[in-house]
Amino acid sequence: MQNIESDGLAEFVISPLILQSIKSVIASHGFGGFWFQGIPNRAYQDYLLNSKKSILTRRMLYSSGGVFSSSHTAQKIQRHYIDQVAPRDINFGLALKLEQPYYYQLSERGQVNKANKLFSSYGIKTVLSYPVRHYASEAWCGRFTLLSKERELNFDLVDLDTSLKQLQTVLFEHYHQELNPYRQVSLFNQTAIKALKMVAKGLQNSEISEELHITIRGVEYHLESMRNKLSASNRANLVHIAHQLEII
Repeated sequence: MQNIESDGLAEFVISPLILQSIKSVIASHGFGGFWFQGIPNRAYQDYLLNSKKSILTRRMLYSSGGVFSSSHTAQKIQRHYIDQVAPRDINFGLALKLEQPYYYQLSERGQVNKANKLFSSYGIKTVLSYPVRHYASEAWCGRFTLLSKERELNFDLVDLDTSLKQLQTVLFEHYHQELNPYRQVSLFNQTAIKALKMVAKGLQNSEISEELHITIRGVEYHLESMRNKLSASNRANLVHIAHQLEII
């Protein structure tokens, strides 16, 4: 997978063969497009909390980082949704509840909503958010957002579930680090990550200061910032949590 810059956002480009294989399987279930991303298991909790002290602020959740789409059109829809619809759309928060698939509600109190206007402009009648458990991590999972011009009643979710699990296995095999939502560039300060990696190797603050060419107070600041973000009780606990989230 390559990262290229487009409109200031990191865009994933995956192997054409893998992408075509995924598109073919998803099309066989009646979906004409999709986007896929890694999602923190705590996303809904942090969304409701809406605190600047959370790892995942709403600003971070309203992001296109760590997402790849089936086509330029699907990417355009996803960007439009995130930038202009998601902050006021009931579906965004509900789709972060990862216990089960979620069909987007395209009307509210009998009236079409902004999500409906966006998706229907592309002929899309069904939007299905489908989380897939990550068996190697308790911190995050994958989620397909599936787009179809058919009505939702036509879909066999049992067969779809099997297919999406298989597809996610392939994606995580090849692009595990790139899809990890906790490894997105804007989530953590990169100097703090470097300092934390050195802590994990057993280096002291003075040694980290020399390696990173910053003051000891600067090292302490970065580590304290990470400790607060990750709600770690001490230095050892901070390293443990960072390993769990796979950020070091």
